[in-house]
Amino acid sequence: MHPSLHQTRHRAEFLAAKVYCVAMADTDSPDGRVPLLGQLAGEGWFMNMGEIAVTKSLTWLASDPELRTAILAHLGMRANIDLTGVDQLVPESVHDDRSRPDIEMLDTDGRIIALVEAKFDAHLTDGQVAAYLEILNRRSGPHRGALFVLVPSSRVDEAQRTLQRTISTRAEAAAHAVITWDEWLNVWADVAEQTSDAALANDLRQLRAMCQTLGGGVIPPLAETTAGRDWQERASDLVKIVNVVTARFLGSLGPRDLPMQGNLVSKPWTYRYLPEISQETWVQVGVWGRFADEGLTPFWLMLHKDDKGSGGFQTALQRLLASELSRKVRRDDGHAWVPLEVPSDASGPELVDALETKVGAVLGILRL
Repeated sequence: MHPSLHQTRHRAEFLAAKVYCVAMADTDSPDGRVPLLGQLAGEGWFMNMGEIAVTKSLTWLASDPELRTAILAHLGMRANIDLTGVDQLVPESVHDDRSRPDIEMLDTDGRIIALVEAKFDAHLTDGQVAAYLEILNRRSGPHRGALFVLVPSSRVDEAQRTLQRTISTRAEAAAHAVITWDEWLNVWADVAEQTSDAALANDLRQLRAMCQTLGGGVIPPLAETTAGRDWQERASDLVKIVNVVTARFLGSLGPRDLPMQGNLVSKPWTYRYLPEISQETWVQVGVWGRFADEGLTPFWLMLHKDDKGSGGFQTALQRLLASELSRKVRRDDGHAWVPLEVPSDASGPELVDALETKVGAVLGILRL
């Protein structure tokens, strides 16, 4: 996968989010006990390398002939392509353009038959997809080539949109499909059940627990919550989104310097102050339940009225009223409020990026 801005700031965002990705209960265990790898996957040091750990686990397990045959048959059916020529699965190969597909499926001559890009909360970009299609074009030889994107179920729609945007521009499309982690692991679980292989079943139980933990922090689409509906049921997701997004605007400050306030449980709002936009002039970015209750977006930027007499509030307000956002500005309690609307079908990093873009656009106006 390409190094990205998301990856370089992942540690800071992880600290800001205060470990929201918590190990999920193992539904296969009568006592609900989470397997060891599921527990470890919730640790910060593990999460930073989680996708690599899972990718290597997939390739190690795929060395088992029965598992490899089963997953190749399933993937071939999903993408309508023959994968019987795959001889080995190789993780994390780095190419000349520095792209690094998570898994390469090679034939006996080392030609690429298919690529797998595995994601939990990392970005999937159009550039990545284009790079992988170019690799297939150069290295697939006589094979048609296929690209599979492996994601949590909450990111299926996002991944499909990203694939289609890039593939639709090409005269000859490679075979492709979006696969969920559960889908892949269920194929292997069937093999373990049919063979009564207890050791394999235990390995798969550990791997599934690890995937559940890593995928558990990916935020599903907000759907009608973007218009305020049932926002209380998504309160934890809303808090996480604001926490991560606002941390990106702290500059040299840290989350402890400008901490989150409120929690949407005891108080129907949560927000973070951002660094001054001018002398003694501040904004808050957060979630306010009272606006969501009106059927509006739960996300708002508030320009605080108290500027300690500096005049910064009026200056910033006039900039807002002279901008394309003027019709959206709301005045309540003397403050100026700007709605931050995000797509209802965005999930995970796509959703976080959408809110970041909105906040950045408003700040760009206020700081002119």
